[in-house]
Amino acid sequence: MDIERRLLQLERKNRRLTWLCIALFASSVTLSTGFALAGPSSRLPDILHVRGLVVDDAQGQARIVMGAPFPDVPNRIRHDAGSVAMLFLDEQGHDRLTVGQSFTPQIEGKVPANFHRIGDSVGVIIHNTVGDERGGMAWLSNGRGAISFDYPDRDAIGMFVDDKNRSATFLLEYADAAIGDVSLFEMTAKGRGGRFTLFDPAGKPKTTWDVAEGALSSPPSR
Repeated sequence: MDIERRLLQLERKNRRLTWLCIALFASSVTLSTGFALAGPSSRLPDILHVRGLVVDDAQGQARIVMGAPFPDVPNRIRHDAGSVAMLFLDEQGHDRLTVGQSFTPQIEGKVPANFHRIGDSVGVIIHNTVGDERGGMAWLSNGRGAISFDYPDRDAIGMFVDDKNRSATFLLEYADAAIGDVSLFEMTAKGRGGRFTLFDPAGKPKTTWDVAEGALSSPPSR
């Protein structure tokens, strides 16, 4: 009798387990069919639309901001300018790197009120530890490409390509702040030749070498 009871119990458990498996299978088929019929709208979107994005560090301080324009954040030192770009900040909130559209630069800790760029530009801008613009690489709306590094108050080294006159120029400026924004040396390639010029601190050409069709000519020093 004990064996018969155990067999009956096993048969009942087997039937319950069988029905449970059937129910689970039917549920999985129903859910799969439902998702398939619902289509992509029930899934995560492939494209995310936002006006801005802020990446915080472990202390809750904004370290990367991006947008069109990038959003203003409380811990950024500057609150006067924004552009279509991605901006990296340091722990103190200074601008350190901009990728995208340029904006009014900070120079020696201040943002000039009437500063004017020669054209809108898109590229990479490098800032020093206090947020001053110190160089970068960009393409300007006037058809000019530039790679430059700056002294604290002005240009220092520059390389330019100009689409309008199809030329390429390298320049090196005097380092003495008292001299001002004056080139020491300029070298330009244009057409089938080029020019090398040395300037005095007043900005007057002192020595010039002209290259035409591979031939070098140099007038007397002045």
